[in-house]
Amino acid sequence: MTYLAWRTLRYRRLAFIATFAAVFLGVALIVACGGLMETGIRLAVPPQRLAAADVVVSGKQTYGVPKKDPQDTKDIKSVPLAERYWIDPTLVNKIQEVPGVERAVAESSFVATVVRNGAPVIVGTQSLGHGWESAQLGPYKLAGQPPAQAGQVVLDRAVAKLARVKVGDRVDVVVGGVSSSFQVSGIATPPVETGQTALFFSADDERRLNPHTGSADAIGVVAKPGTDVEALRGKIERALADRKLVVLTGDDRGAAEFPEAVGGQAGLIPLAGVFAGMTVFVAIFVVASTLGLSVQQRQKEIALLRSIGATPRQIRTMVRREALVVAVGAAILGCVPGVVLGPLLFHIVSKAGVISPVVEFHQGFLPYLIGPAVGIFAALMAANVAGRRPSKIRPTAGIAEAALQRKWVTWPRVVFSFLFFGGGFALFLVTAIAMRGPVASATAGPAVMCWAIAIALISPGLTKLLAAMLSVPARAFFGLAGYLGTINVRTRAVRVASAVTPIMLAVGLALANFYMQTTQNEAAERYYSDNLRADVVLSSTTGGFPADTVAAIRSASGVEEASAYVTSAGWINKPYDGSHVESPWPLQGVNGASAAGITGVQASAGNLADLTGDTVALPEVAGKNLNVGIGDQITLRLGDRSAVDVRVVALYPAKEGYETIMLPAELLAAHSTTGLARQILVTAEPGTDRDALAATLRKQTAGQPGTLIEGRDAITTFAERTKTLAWVNYLLVALVAGYTMISVANTLIVATAGRRRELGMQRLVGATRQQALQMLSVEAGMVAIIGVVLGTIASVATLMPFSIVVLGRPVPSGSVLIYLAVVAGAVGLTFAATLLPGRRAMLSRPAEAAIAVE
Repeated sequence: MTYLAWRTLRYRRLAFIATFAAVFLGVALIVACGGLMETGIRLAVPPQRLAAADVVVSGKQTYGVPKKDPQDTKDIKSVPLAERYWIDPTLVNKIQEVPGVERAVAESSFVATVVRNGAPVIVGTQSLGHGWESAQLGPYKLAGQPPAQAGQVVLDRAVAKLARVKVGDRVDVVVGGVSSSFQVSGIATPPVETGQTALFFSADDERRLNPHTGSADAIGVVAKPGTDVEALRGKIERALADRKLVVLTGDDRGAAEFPEAVGGQAGLIPLAGVFAGMTVFVAIFVVASTLGLSVQQRQKEIALLRSIGATPRQIRTMVRREALVVAVGAAILGCVPGVVLGPLLFHIVSKAGVISPVVEFHQGFLPYLIGPAVGIFAALMAANVAGRRPSKIRPTAGIAEAALQRKWVTWPRVVFSFLFFGGGFALFLVTAIAMRGPVASATAGPAVMCWAIAIALISPGLTKLLAAMLSVPARAFFGLAGYLGTINVRTRAVRVASAVTPIMLAVGLALANFYMQTTQNEAAERYYSDNLRADVVLSSTTGGFPADTVAAIRSASGVEEASAYVTSAGWINKPYDGSHVESPWPLQGVNGASAAGITGVQASAGNLADLTGDTVALPEVAGKNLNVGIGDQITLRLGDRSAVDVRVVALYPAKEGYETIMLPAELLAAHSTTGLARQILVTAEPGTDRDALAATLRKQTAGQPGTLIEGRDAITTFAERTKTLAWVNYLLVALVAGYTMISVANTLIVATAGRRRELGMQRLVGATRQQALQMLSVEAGMVAIIGVVLGTIASVATLMPFSIVVLGRPVPSGSVLIYLAVVAGAVGLTFAATLLPGRRAMLSRPAEAAIAVE
């Protein structure tokens, strides 16, 4: 059987090249997904500004939310904090006493931006100010003098070069929304290229300018020579004994500089997991479809082997060994593009904001083991399924069926199809009845898989049924070619289904995922930002606006209402709230005096104007679930982990699943990383031209460099992350759909090339090349239409309940061009993969083709 397997590979190159390509591409995608997953799990962030510190002590950038019992400290969900968690700088004294510590230095940062000609000068993601003492943790090489007194600053080399300043020059720096002039006392060169602009101030200026003075971002620890760093880490952990602190070494130290990297971990791991699961699912289908068609084309050969004494076990062994030989080579070679594809995907998702670009990509040996293993497993499983029926059928029946396979219904197909249809229907009901808001996608995603598998299992029957329905118009429009084409599709329904299935899969997955994302985007925009009224939005690119800016803008000509606007995220601690365990509540900060006019929210109880001091406005559903009303006190855990007791002053209606908690902007800003409001929302008085208002505000803020004056589209909402992830999801779905389309091409090329003898016989009895190509065109059109129809059904069954829950209507949001593009891609590829090999098959003489080996 091994000898026969090798001989088969030699003489049926095209079929096995198709299988090779399916395994090869599947393994490449899985290896790339494995790299993304490993990167998210390891979360290696090499230090930059703290590179000289052997150990770094930082605040834990996650918060443990009790899942069920607020008293249970073990059954908790760890969720990333929205803001930086600051620590007590006096811990330096405690750490300094730990044996093995040479020195400990507190590191604090705040937004500080160099401006030149009114424009911010920033190198990297952001510009931060620090106390000069922390520069030793770089260590930075200084040209000039340290900032020994107030009014002096040291710039890092990159920003000094961009701002065109040198030692002794004066430079404008914006801190806290206020621009001040500083003398450049020195220029510092970092040991490595950094992802942030660094400005160093004197100790007095750092205390004066830092809105979070009296706190530290991190504490860098330099070990004594010869000290074991990991042992020192353990000693520091025991000395501090605080679960809110983390002690970092190695590549973990950078997380203290870039806390946003921790939040990105929560997005990257699920993204990689979903993409990998989708790829494995598609790979199994693709390989099974390609290999199944190959075995179907060889039924006569297999039946002849049975007639001369081959046992069913030997036939199955031969098919498995053929698949194994192809899969092993394809799996090993598939690792090669995975080396490039993994970093490329990581670059794309980091650019899109899913995870910080400072995180180091890791692709260890595990992805290169798992990817080939999955590819080989998919091939062997497909070989077992494909070889089972031909090995069991009687030789005489096998020879007869080889010419025209009709039987496809088996008990396993029926049972599994029924189960997956049941699963899809159950998910339909769960999505429509139990799910709310953005989380509806959690069940909508698996639903399309269930519908696709269920349809694929009975695709031969559905293909025959739809072909019968299409036969009348095909014959009417295309005459003899239509007649022959429809006869071929109906009588070869089992083999045609091998091409229909991947088309259905590609169309169903693409449509479901694309329209799910566009629907979610519209819902997020509608429910998060539609309640915010703004004709003009002022955005600061230098950290935020001073507290008195809102009052000045409110008094400007043509302004009806103006409010500072701050966003963050947090939790309700007391009374216990179990509704936001997986993700925090979105928090919006506005000024109480303008809250009603800016938000457009009509309070059902209380008054939004009372939103001042330590107060809060809750959605009605939160008040009802927590049994709190106007005047009651609740405890919020804000984005920086601070617990704040606030009094409920208003309740208001909100779309379920998209509720936000409103707080005074001053309160929320004080617990944000920058300490300031980055945006101001402005509404115009009736009859005031928007452009005229923008011009007035531009004059009003002329003394505040880095202020952008934009339309309401600039409002920062919690929909921004949805839009960011949308483009990543589009890319990943396009990759999987493209992979599936390649399978379509493989399957159709193999199927068409295998009909060389049939096409030769038709030409011998008088058919011309043109007529034969017309017949193939009709077949390709029917295959494409059937695949698109079945794929559309699978996507509609998924999208309908999701859209009802999210938008309140059964029709999803999104352009019809998406549907047309997916359909055009499927149809175009089907025609190309049918007609090109068909034309090639007819290049030989009809007599030679008629006696060709199938």
